[in-house]
Amino acid sequence: MEIVCNIDKLKESLGYTERVVTRHLTLPILNNVLIKSDKNGIRISSTNLEIGVNSWFPCKVVQAGEITVPAKIFHSIISSLVSDKASLEVKGDNTLNIVSEGYKASLKGESAKDFPIIPKLNNDLVVSLNSNIFCKALAQLVSFVSNSETRPEITGVLLYKNAGEKFLTAVATDSFRLGEKKIELKEEYIDVTFSVIVPSKTITEVVRVFSDKTEDLNVIFEKNQIGFELNKTEIVSRLIEGNYPDYKRLIPSEFNTVVKLDKDRFSKLIKLVGLFSSKVNDIKLSFVKEEGPRLVIYAGDSDLGENDSEFKIDMSGEALEVKFNWRYLIDGVSNITGNTAVFNFIDEQKPCLVKSLEDTSFLYIVMPIRA
Repeated sequence: MEIVCNIDKLKESLGYTERVVTRHLTLPILNNVLIKSDKNGIRISSTNLEIGVNSWFPCKVVQAGEITVPAKIFHSIISSLVSDKASLEVKGDNTLNIVSEGYKASLKGESAKDFPIIPKLNNDLVVSLNSNIFCKALAQLVSFVSNSETRPEITGVLLYKNAGEKFLTAVATDSFRLGEKKIELKEEYIDVTFSVIVPSKTITEVVRVFSDKTEDLNVIFEKNQIGFELNKTEIVSRLIEGNYPDYKRLIPSEFNTVVKLDKDRFSKLIKLVGLFSSKVNDIKLSFVKEEGPRLVIYAGDSDLGENDSEFKIDMSGEALEVKFNWRYLIDGVSNITGNTAVFNFIDEQKPCLVKSLEDTSFLYIVMPIRA
């Protein structure tokens, strides 16, 4: 193999692929990236056997070929080069010669024949949607997934679409809080149906690679796999098997207390008062009606002391006193858009529904700390 390529393009492709490479002692080839050229360009590939990433770009190909090299050091070398172009040439002993202006290196690699095959998807079902909007939606949810080894079905993000609906629904939960986001789709997908659970690591990579793109991202659905493709870069991932919990039954529809408040002010005060919370991050919210509706936020710890803060709110229904993990509250409130957060309560024991007054496409459910 011998090629001459643009260093910025090579850096970009390595940035997409190198991140999924993890240190693997029993299968050392997984520590490498695959470099493969054809008559038109070069493809950089990596995999950890759960996620595979391919990124292709055009370059000058003197001789086609392939090799695998250690991902971390190759990425470090290319990231440090300051010239515009680099020459990559493979010698017969699986050595990659890297030559750029004022720099040359010989990097020991391994044969490409031992590199795991990244599955090619059949494009049975492809849904195209704006990459930036889709990734922003996933970013709102991915931190809510569980890391439970006993419940693998909630360690990923549920993506589903029912026939007749004009939107894709994404859901994530760890059983203590839950987020749901609806993403509008094109009219042509009105009769499409699917339901898959995508590993959280895959979601994280999709957000990292595609969030700054404004073009349409192709989401490719197959029985046991899912793919995400845009501009000659693709992520292929296995799906999580199992049935996602029937989360709809957790979403209350009738409430005894409804509170509207300034989202930013609430977040700042929660963080401030939360400094005095105990090891379980508990704070007490008292929704008071006397002398005008207001919220009193309190936290205390026997070793630290105590503090409280209060501010006026818009409130209807019954007064209420409830405890929450304040970090869970921040996670939900910080992910809603608009200026006003709406808290919906049944009582101090039931889940609380949080949403934006201005944007109904996202909702968040958080469990209180029961006394």
